[in-house]
Amino acid sequence: MRVDVAVAGLLTLTAWASAALAQNLPQTPGPKNAITDVPGIEVGQYTASSGSGGMTGTTVVIARGGATAGVTQRGGAPGTRETDILKSEKAVGTAHAVVLSGGSAYGLAAADGVMTCLEGQGIGTPVANGALVPIVPSAIIFDPGRCAPFTFRPDASFGTNACRAANDGPVQMGNVGAGAGARSGGVKGGLGTASAVLPNGIVVGAIVAVNSAGRTFDATTGAFFAGYVLGSSEGASPTALARPDADSDELLRATTVAVVATNARLTKAQANKVAQMADDGLARAIRPAHGNGDGDTVFALATGTVTPNVNITQIGGAAADALSRAIMRALLAADGIHTGTCNVNSYCELFPQRCSR
Repeated sequence: MRVDVAVAGLLTLTAWASAALAQNLPQTPGPKNAITDVPGIEVGQYTASSGSGGMTGTTVVIARGGATAGVTQRGGAPGTRETDILKSEKAVGTAHAVVLSGGSAYGLAAADGVMTCLEGQGIGTPVANGALVPIVPSAIIFDPGRCAPFTFRPDASFGTNACRAANDGPVQMGNVGAGAGARSGGVKGGLGTASAVLPNGIVVGAIVAVNSAGRTFDATTGAFFAGYVLGSSEGASPTALARPDADSDELLRATTVAVVATNARLTKAQANKVAQMADDGLARAIRPAHGNGDGDTVFALATGTVTPNVNITQIGGAAADALSRAIMRALLAADGIHTGTCNVNSYCELFPQRCSR
């Protein structure tokens, strides 16, 4: 009898805990449905066009007051900067910005421009003699050589211009910033963002440059693999079941990079856990993900403007769903490119019935 009572109590406790951690769908977006709904977060972008259909650019996510940062890196061919310092055992736990950029490894130079820009604004970690060193992790996508010379790629000036343009307003999506030259599973990739407001007042946001070898949708029907997390105002569609093969010409030329952010106060270890959980949203939306030729990387930032009791599972789960939504919104916002011999269809050109624009 005592065993039965104990088991019944355990099952009741488990059911209560599961209900408390359950994620309600669709999510409730913030007023901008963007990562800038997270207090303390700003976004700046710079985009360049070659004139022959080629595009590239840089996106910077800025936390002027500093943010506790974490990262997860599961792709087999990453291009990153300052990610080791975000490990839980390292001394510095505060980042002032994260740079997402085109340009392959050359595009990491964009972070130089962001660092100089922030230094000039008095933002950074104090070091000797009153000097400041902004902590600016970065990750890149591979977009050089697409309808433009291979040398058409971001440099430090891209980061400077993106930093100067940063603000906490609405975030443009599609063929902009780090998503300008992106492609995804045979169609035009792009930049996407989304946010979610949780019942306890915590806000979670995501921004992503989708440049994947894998697809985000069923190639026959256009249904998004993670369509079940989209709200009706975001172009929701039934979830796809098929898993089409990736386009072979994009293998080793892929990478999806993202930042998730929250206004919760987190430790460095907690921020790394949120990044890890958020990466599941990437894997749900893109098939395949984290491949041998991908550099898939997800950063997490916690601005700490609110301090309720922190539920990491709730925040990480919300970040995963927000990232899935941001990925699909990137595809929905992307425009096709049809300039001379450069022809890349967009998702909405292939499946206009699934796009409200």
